[in-house]
Amino acid sequence: MIRFEDDPAIASKNAKVSFYLFAAAALACLVRVPALPMITSGPEMVALASNLVHNGYYGNPSPVLDTGPSAQNPPLYPLILALLMVCLKNPYVVRVAALVGCIITNALAAAWLPRISWLFFRDLRPGIVASILWMLALELMPGWDVSYTTALLLFFTLFTAATIRLDRLAGHAVAAGLFGGALFLFNPASVLVFTVWMFYLLAWGAGSLNRRLKYCTIAFVMTGLIAAGWMLRNQLVLGGFVARTNFGMTFYASNNDCAQPNLVDDFYNGCYSAHHPAGSLKEARILLSVGEVRYDRARTEDTKAWIRSHPARFARLTAARIFYFWLPPFNNSRFGTIVIWIATILSIPGIALMAYRGIRYTVFVVTVLFVYPLMYYVMMSSPRYRYPILWLTLLPAGYFAQWLGTIVVLSFKGKRSESAVADCLPSSIQADCK
Repeated sequence: MIRFEDDPAIASKNAKVSFYLFAAAALACLVRVPALPMITSGPEMVALASNLVHNGYYGNPSPVLDTGPSAQNPPLYPLILALLMVCLKNPYVVRVAALVGCIITNALAAAWLPRISWLFFRDLRPGIVASILWMLALELMPGWDVSYTTALLLFFTLFTAATIRLDRLAGHAVAAGLFGGALFLFNPASVLVFTVWMFYLLAWGAGSLNRRLKYCTIAFVMTGLIAAGWMLRNQLVLGGFVARTNFGMTFYASNNDCAQPNLVDDFYNGCYSAHHPAGSLKEARILLSVGEVRYDRARTEDTKAWIRSHPARFARLTAARIFYFWLPPFNNSRFGTIVIWIATILSIPGIALMAYRGIRYTVFVVTVLFVYPLMYYVMMSSPRYRYPILWLTLLPAGYFAQWLGTIVVLSFKGKRSESAVADCLPSSIQADCK
């Protein structure tokens, strides 16, 4: 069994904290269930799963027309849903099982945040704060992969940080590569986080450089083989060696004369349905006639042409989407959105404090938060897009909140002894606390 901490006493303490937070997060999810619309045949991944069960192939994600084999969405979560459909039969039981899976993965994310905090800061408290923020902000989306992707990213971070220094290097590296491949099959965008993290481990992970290089190389190769297998399927079936075929069509639906920066607004005004094959019969027929890969590439070029002829409009849309990515509009859960706003604002001084204290993980956090959202700045905004990296906002927010809380408590109690000062800040900035 992999232990993420060296000291058995610390590992036991961290495990207890994780258990209590898992239970609290599961309860927080259950509280949200009555207000949750149960998944139906609408979401693309559910439609893909249903088609896999009834027609025996991965395709037909559009509710308006059967468009044949598809790579619009990654395959792993539809496969999980398809297995539930085969094993459980009853549609209502399948929906309940999908919801339970969503609850468990959200609860696991809450449970693992203190462990990530211990890895980053050697302190559970920022992770506990981050976990509480996660419980307050989380959304149940059983029709999508996001909770699975997020939980697996957290586990992958812990697993690789622990096993890069252990015996059986090759076996652990292969396992890391399998987890990386699963991340790719859940959401190819998550490979950006995987890649940045592996380069971080290569630069600053435990063990010798030669050992780290072997570990990361094996993990990259295994992940690459899994990704190549899916992309080879797409080459043989669809005619393109691609990971997904939905960039162009979403790009096109996000940038046009009627487009709004937010996905919900685009649904309300009918713009999304008029431009995306998931809602437009016309677009679905064009896709069917030319093929998914050619359609996606054509719509990419069409959108580029629109941007060249409407630079000011594109700039306004992009600026609004950047804002909404970090500070989402109040279209869904108002309370959860407020929590995300608070966490995002707190994360800015949190990251600054991490950098000031010389915490190396700051490089990883800042790099992911810079690179990952770039593709979403040109797409209509949705809270779902940020979900897999929300934890990288919550941890710095928790770090700053814990530091600020310590300062406030010490000030309130009037404890200005040298030991109190040492508890609140590192030696390099203790003078600021005196």
